[in-house]
Amino acid sequence: MKSDTGKKRFLRDTPLDKRLLELTALFEVSRSLTSTLNLHAILENVLRIAMGHMLISRGMILLQKGSEETYVVEALKGIPRNLLGTSLRIDNPPDHSISIDRAGDRDWAVFFRKMQITLVTPLISSRGMTGMLAFGLKINNDVYGEEEIEFLDSLSNIAASAVANGLMVQEIQFVNRRLDRKVQQLNTIFDIGSELNTTLDRHKIASLVSFAVMGELLVNKCAIFLKHETGFSRLIAKGVDLPDSGGGDLGELSEPILLEDTDQFDEYEKKGLAVIVPMRMQQKTRGMMLVGGKISGGRFDESELEFLMTLGNQAMTALENARLFREALEKQRMEEELNLARSIQKGMLPDSLPQPGGYEIAGTNIPSRQVGGDYYDVIPVDTHRYGIAIGDVAGKGAGAALLMANLQASLQALVSGGTGIAEMMSRINRQVYRNTSPDKFITFFYGEIDVSRHILTFCNAGHNYPLHISRDGKVEDLFEGGLILGMMPEADYRTATVPILPGDRILLFTDGITEAMNDAEEEFGETRLKEFAATHRNDTAVRLMDGIIDTVRNFNAAESQADDITLLVIRRKE
Repeated sequence: MKSDTGKKRFLRDTPLDKRLLELTALFEVSRSLTSTLNLHAILENVLRIAMGHMLISRGMILLQKGSEETYVVEALKGIPRNLLGTSLRIDNPPDHSISIDRAGDRDWAVFFRKMQITLVTPLISSRGMTGMLAFGLKINNDVYGEEEIEFLDSLSNIAASAVANGLMVQEIQFVNRRLDRKVQQLNTIFDIGSELNTTLDRHKIASLVSFAVMGELLVNKCAIFLKHETGFSRLIAKGVDLPDSGGGDLGELSEPILLEDTDQFDEYEKKGLAVIVPMRMQQKTRGMMLVGGKISGGRFDESELEFLMTLGNQAMTALENARLFREALEKQRMEEELNLARSIQKGMLPDSLPQPGGYEIAGTNIPSRQVGGDYYDVIPVDTHRYGIAIGDVAGKGAGAALLMANLQASLQALVSGGTGIAEMMSRINRQVYRNTSPDKFITFFYGEIDVSRHILTFCNAGHNYPLHISRDGKVEDLFEGGLILGMMPEADYRTATVPILPGDRILLFTDGITEAMNDAEEEFGETRLKEFAATHRNDTAVRLMDGIIDTVRNFNAAESQADDITLLVIRRKE
């Protein structure tokens, strides 16, 4: 009589018993696989149950990724773990279990043979081919029987649905993570945008953006460059040493570029930078953001590049607003300075000119938009002498106007004190030299007309030569004098005297007349001025003055007036 143990062993060896064991294993697989949606756990359970039930020495599971022919090793047992993540191209994969010996010399079959895989079983779900089970020999080296292959087919059918569900859950989790990151990035952009709206300091703007990038993407390098006419200039650089300017070739970019994908910007990649992001506004690249690699070592994905692009464009708008605000402030400051300069200049110029017996005197000043330091005056010295003065300060604006006001005050004091012309010029020169910087100087002409003796005694300190036009049309330059005022402290000044005959004219002017340009970039010049003055030598002082002004304006009609125009005409009546 057989023992109970013998009976059990006998029952286990019957075909019905084997079938029962297989069904039990399949039930366990189904229960195990439906108890979780974690893809990794599903794959591990499939391998554990299959290999444990059939005493298989090695196995792996490959899942389809990307294209239909690409499969990636996602789980394995009895095989080196460094093969996890290995991609394999499988064209025309089998739709049923197949021995590797019958797979021919296809690349995937060669790979499996190297891994000592002898049998592959496809994972086919309602969504189509999902992956593949691959097993090596059993521990006892027996070949797979028909019933065992049938068991593996049944196992793969159950596993395929679970794997498909696991992949779907994994995809949903991936989408959720991306959405969470997107929400976080949008919140960052919103918060940064709110902060950017509170400042017009471009360095603060750059710092806010740099810290946001470094904190959000976990990078330790960030730099911002702004575009100018010849290239880019560095606004900020954190964690990386970059030159102050350069990168003219960066202006061609309109989309973010990963430096590992190109060899065009090796100099930046060598400094640990990983991505260059154009900062655009109104479809034009106005700046560049250079970002270092992630501390984790990962590659920037599409959503991160989109985040950088959005943040960069937002920062560029803020930087442009800051620039426009600075320009508006500068424009306002310049307008205030110009108004002050105009006020100063207007106060220096005479409201009316004296008209000595036997003489006509006419003068005008036409300021340009950028007020300069032009000045003219006619000063009664005594009952028969009149001082005539004209000058031009180097520079524009309030500074030039103030310097000329200083000159006028000195001139008025010295004239009333009876100082000789040469000595007076020397004193003014020393005063200008002491009180101004080396780049400030004055061209100046001063003379005195003695209407009783009909002579002009003058000294020219580097000013445009006044013209002495005789009744017969002869033109003489009045050049005698010395250096420009303020150039050297002890310059010598000389005087000269010329007679003023009936019908003679003295023409004093600034370079706003001779340097007026037409649209061909030709200057009006002294030759045209002399020719016009000689041709119209019989005109009154006012008519000659007005004629010269009209001629100059017609000459540069297409161009804006670049400098003040000042003109003084003295005519001895016939």
